[in-house]
Amino acid sequence: MKVIYILFFLFVALSGKAEDISSSIKIIQPLDKTRYIGENSTFVIDTSFEQADKIVIEQDNNVTTTIEVNSTKKTYCKTVKLHTAQNTISVSSYKNNKLVSTQQRDLYFLSELFEGVDEDEAEDYDLRYYHRDENEQKCKSCHNMTSNVPTNGEPFEDITKTTCFECHNSMISTSNTHAPAANWLCLDCHNGKAGEYNVQDEGASKYLAPDPISKTCATCHDSVDEWERTKYGHGPVNDGRCERCHNPHGSDNEFFLRKNIWNLCVTCHAEKASGKHVIPQIGFGRVTKSGGHPTKDRKDPARPGRDFTCSSCHNPHGSSGIFLLRMKGSMAFGVCQRCHEK
Repeated sequence: MKVIYILFFLFVALSGKAEDISSSIKIIQPLDKTRYIGENSTFVIDTSFEQADKIVIEQDNNVTTTIEVNSTKKTYCKTVKLHTAQNTISVSSYKNNKLVSTQQRDLYFLSELFEGVDEDEAEDYDLRYYHRDENEQKCKSCHNMTSNVPTNGEPFEDITKTTCFECHNSMISTSNTHAPAANWLCLDCHNGKAGEYNVQDEGASKYLAPDPISKTCATCHDSVDEWERTKYGHGPVNDGRCERCHNPHGSDNEFFLRKNIWNLCVTCHAEKASGKHVIPQIGFGRVTKSGGHPTKDRKDPARPGRDFTCSSCHNPHGSSGIFLLRMKGSMAFGVCQRCHEK
């Protein structure tokens, strides 16, 4: 009988300990099985100094982020950068260097421009938005959640005072930053409106941006309307989806491209990935040693100081010439004269 009592008390004690462990932190966001259209995920975590003095976020690409817990805060936020496809991220709490609890989140970054993405697999993940009034109640203990971001095109004197800066500043840690993002004119684009392709999400977030986005881009970029009127248009431009190729916040590539130009083009045009194009075997009456015209790893004769790439001959937005060629006249070979003398 004594053995039974001992086992019973052990069970109660262990059960109580398990309950304490599970409640040491609470992940407010992201919810498990969340799908992202951007590469950043912000973790919002509730805890107290009595329960944990350190939170460790471990990603499956060996990136680790540590949050120090103090006695004055109850809610902690940290933005991490996702890789494409499925991300498995664990969030562990520690007290006095001892592991207290661990929770896991499976997230999915769906970007068709990068390898490893499975759209069927991504269907198991739901697109969710955080910025709704009921969610923002959690933020108000630390942040002024009024929309103190100007919409008049005038930058802040001190961008660190904007509503968005503290949580989203990692989004502009790039070599090239788009002017609205650099000046934290977030509401110029994130106006809460939906478009044809995301009308089902209308009202899901106060900072939604319409999809297609081209009409928003055209408020600053006059050329958008011109491209849409060209005789031959490029698919993403025709659909008004500028963000397919450009990152609207910033990029380490020129023109805010999501990849460098050549790699970006061959993502969709895989048949050109050999790096040889135009005349695969015979060029101007003779067999070429290289087997065709190069599309990279050369200097561009028509644009001094720049490398030769797909955009040397093609205008990726639109053209009056076939195949989006940068040509004059009606003959496709007109583009050759950009570099080759008659």
